[in-house]
Amino acid sequence: MTAAASGPPPGPAGHHRDLRDCERALVAAAARYGREPGEEVVRACIAVLESLDALGPASHRDADIDTAADSLRVRTLRVLLCASELWWRDGDGEGTIGVEPWPTVPVHTLVAQAEAAAARTADPALRAAARHMAGQHLVVTHSLDAALTALTAAVELARAAGDACTELEALTDLGHCTVGRDMKLGVGMLERAETLASRSPLAFAHPEQAELLPMTLARLTGHIGVAAFDRGAFDAAEGRLRESLRRLSPRNTPGPYAKMANFLGQLLTAAGRFEEAESLLTEAVGRLAPRATTSTHQGYNLGLLGKLYLEWDRPEQAAPPLLAGWDQLRATPHVSLLPLLRNYLGELLMHPAYALRDVTRACELFAETVEECRRTGFQRSEIAALMLGARGASRLGDPRSALGLSGRAVERLAETGEMPALRSEEVYLTRYEILLSAGGQEHAGPWLDRARAVLLAKGRTIADPAARDDFYTRVPTSRSILAASGQRGTPHDRAGGPPP
Repeated sequence: MTAAASGPPPGPAGHHRDLRDCERALVAAAARYGREPGEEVVRACIAVLESLDALGPASHRDADIDTAADSLRVRTLRVLLCASELWWRDGDGEGTIGVEPWPTVPVHTLVAQAEAAAARTADPALRAAARHMAGQHLVVTHSLDAALTALTAAVELARAAGDACTELEALTDLGHCTVGRDMKLGVGMLERAETLASRSPLAFAHPEQAELLPMTLARLTGHIGVAAFDRGAFDAAEGRLRESLRRLSPRNTPGPYAKMANFLGQLLTAAGRFEEAESLLTEAVGRLAPRATTSTHQGYNLGLLGKLYLEWDRPEQAAPPLLAGWDQLRATPHVSLLPLLRNYLGELLMHPAYALRDVTRACELFAETVEECRRTGFQRSEIAALMLGARGASRLGDPRSALGLSGRAVERLAETGEMPALRSEEVYLTRYEILLSAGGQEHAGPWLDRARAVLLAKGRTIADPAARDDFYTRVPTSRSILAASGQRGTPHDRAGGPPP
């Protein structure tokens, strides 16, 4: 701790000098973000917070000093939370920040401190920054709706205050989260953020914002790539995600790096480029260990590695990373990631070649996901769980439940439109297969046509013929759709379609 000098408390002139020292230390800490290990930035921010604490009770200072100290506290917490995303925790201990051997960051406590300090200043720009922090926290710990409300308020406050940097940061996260509720609206927000970022020069309300801007732009580029992937535009998505990763570092920006590596891993897996996905995810997991042994991001990357092996039809290889990722996420819950991994775990338990196959337990997991997502608002995982539950019910010899669940899945997809981390063609294929198995051939055909149309539209976004062929021939869902279409005598699409 950086304590005040011994003796009588300094007067206003001394406090102002101390505050200037704190601001210089904050700007220096922010300058290290992206250039030095994230944990070192966290330690530097802790030192600034301790110096602010050492100024003494608010009653001993004048109002201007109090406001300046609160402003510095909000700004310091902003840098700290940016640098520490890999180590966020919720509800740990007494809300103190740990630093050894790796940081432990009680994000709920720190966000509450930022919001209280911002409220005392009555500065709309600081309130915007604090609301942005709250939105980032709420999407991890509470619900999508709560996060969207906070992020929307952050954007509006920042815009009213003329703080373009905070507006850009908040709009980047708001657009990314909104994609999970309304694809078109979320993409529009990301496009607005890119337009805002293109303004030159971008005005900075505080000097440390210039140091944070490169990471904000890297995240924005990555989120635009994720949205392109969610819309089925594979080449455009890959270009953006690789550009984002080039700007990030597993050592210096481990949180954003882990997330973007995961998104690119999802794309490569969905495209049937399994060897590339395996290399990327294995490297990401290895480079983040041991710093991320209890990280939600590391848990998700392990789970996705397991999902990759399921798509690759290697269930025994899938089990170790998937189970490890599941345990890690249960220890450090993340409300948007838990249902994704629960669904992956259910898929593993349903796999016919898995030694510990348990379809009944898989169906229980899918039902848990549906119930949970109705509370948290993460519709993508709800729809996936309905679809997977239909498959499980069919395998258990319960055609009535299978019909009901697959029907609810396509109804929910029609209500929501395109959803991130969800293959629409797989939802339609499942409905086709369930109807067909129930003897409803006359009603099944249109669902296969829909699945095939989505599949071919995605294939046309892949320029390289060999990569397009991988998408059509190596991905199990793609193979099933094309095989079923061939059995029905559906001609292939010569304009970028699958091989005849």
